Amino acid sequence: MTAIMLAGGVLRVPDPSVLPDGTRVDATRDIAPDAPDYATWLPYAIPEEAARRGSADDEHILGRWRAAASA
Repeated sequence: MTAIMLAGGVLRVPDPSVLPDGTRVDATRDIAPDAPDYATWLPYAIPEEAARRGSADDEHILGRWRAAASA
């Protein structure tokens, strides 16, 4: 579980659902700091900037892919 901390302390959390035909839909919902379930999600929060950057492994893989694509 991961939550993204947005400006003002709002948390964006996963909120998947399943349609009547069985199709899974991945979605998100925002939780304001005064919401009852805010404290539940807060330990899983990462700053928005960190979520955009990705990990060093991601950057390494993307670097190899870009080099191969430009060859």
